[in-house]
Amino acid sequence: MQFLSHTHRKPFGPSRFSFFHRHFNLLPILLLSLSLHCQKSETQLDYDKTQSVGQVSPEEPWRFSPEFALDEKYGTAFCASAKEVGSGFTIFLSNKTQFSALQLLNGFHRSANDLKNHDMVKKLRVSSFWMEKNDSKNKLKEDRTKDIELTKAKFGKQGLQVVDLDSTFEGNVIRFEILETVGQGNTGRVCLSEIKMGEVKKEGFFPYPWVSFDKIKRTITQFGKAERHAYGFKQLVLANAKGTILFYDQGTVLPVFFKPDQTFSFSEMYGEGDPTGFLPSIVGTYTLLQSSEEGLELNLSYFDNGGIERNISWIFKRAEVGDEDYENFKTKLGTKFSEVYQPKTHFLFVLKEKETGRTFYHYELPIPK
Repeated sequence: MQFLSHTHRKPFGPSRFSFFHRHFNLLPILLLSLSLHCQKSETQLDYDKTQSVGQVSPEEPWRFSPEFALDEKYGTAFCASAKEVGSGFTIFLSNKTQFSALQLLNGFHRSANDLKNHDMVKKLRVSSFWMEKNDSKNKLKEDRTKDIELTKAKFGKQGLQVVDLDSTFEGNVIRFEILETVGQGNTGRVCLSEIKMGEVKKEGFFPYPWVSFDKIKRTITQFGKAERHAYGFKQLVLANAKGTILFYDQGTVLPVFFKPDQTFSFSEMYGEGDPTGFLPSIVGTYTLLQSSEEGLELNLSYFDNGGIERNISWIFKRAEVGDEDYENFKTKLGTKFSEVYQPKTHFLFVLKEKETGRTFYHYELPIPK
């Protein structure tokens, strides 16, 4: 008779037991670490972008953009039209966060006079939403909303006020909407200098940190670059008051004239090159569409010889060392660059037709001392 043999398994030896023992001992630590990580991600803010309604001079973002209410500086502010009900701004986050209290600095605190001359917010609506990242239609699902009353602020740090929202707001889109204003300012603007999100603890308000604060600072730095382009364009307009300014594409010349009343003229091109590619003489109006670190986008509106209204986009830029347009200009001039252009004492202006990319340069206007 044949018997089935049984394999007897040895009990865990010391080495195998210690392996499981070590890992089971680590399990609570791993779970605690994971729990802390999840909590941390919910109480931190990851900036993606902002969007405003009613912002003063939105084409000049270096003045009153929403980022200036997030930069932790009392002397900057988001400002909107005091007459436009529902003005305000929205913060889009790269993470899902939560908060239950706000700390605000109401008004414009650049100086005591600025605080007096600008209106403050009397009633503010705070809302949180959920938005899926890949939702092309950008549909928002509202989490909760609340209207809060703000008080008049004293100047500077003494003007900080904390508002307990009495509930937890959650989402990745946060909106602040100005419902009522207060004040007798003479600028027509209502401003908020600072907004922080967080919670109220026994020791006071606890702000949640921005994990991407560097991105906010970079955005503001980009506003500064846009301002440099705007300053250059202002100098071009001032110079045009004395006469036409010539822009060059190597041997081709484009006479340009921009006026403060937002009218312009391009005289007929002349010089070297294929005459069939020369722009005709045009006269019309210009509008600043947007300002960015890449330059000012201008819409030029005019009627052609057939009486048909045309709209074309041109980019104006103040080029500087290291810019692509600066290097292209340097390459085109070759050995003549140092003879023709003095970067320490003169502007380098660029006019680029957006559709074709054709580029013209002006390098003869001195920088004001």
